Amino acid sequence: MNLTDIKGIGRAYEEKLKKAGIEGVDELAIADLKELAEKTGINEERLKIWQKEAKKMVKYKKAEVAEDLSKISSILIDGNKAVIKIKDITHENVPVYRGNFEELKEKMEKEEMAVYFKGKARLWFGNKWHDDIPVKIKKVEKKKKGFFEKLMEWWKK
Repeated sequence: MNLTDIKGIGRAYEEKLKKAGIEGVDELAIADLKELAEKTGINEERLKIWQKEAKKMVKYKKAEVAEDLSKISSILIDGNKAVIKIKDITHENVPVYRGNFEELKEKMEKEEMAVYFKGKARLWFGNKWHDDIPVKIKKVEKKKKGFFEKLMEWWKK
């Protein structure tokens, strides 16, 4: 199936998408829309409509995890988003949930992939929960104070 099979995608948009690495409907169906919008200059809402149409056109099997994810994957948590690496495939902008697991469970399980973090991480992927996956938390670097900020602190004393 060609990108131009999707209503609203003509040759000009097709060219922009291809320059961004989207060669077909199947790739559009799984693309990171925020990243794609930045690369192409196409409005994210428009991309969302096209992606919804692409998903209807492409039939995907549910992912089946054949290996122990704790041995082949990692999680990098950065605020309320995570980057998940499973083998050589990177999944970005995966939502991170914190709080009462039982209260959040239903919401998290509606996602294709989600991370629950409270001391240790649990990954929702392939319609089941995975534990014991290595986790790193991105540290927020403190901004060094400039001369003006230091002067204001001194003045307040």
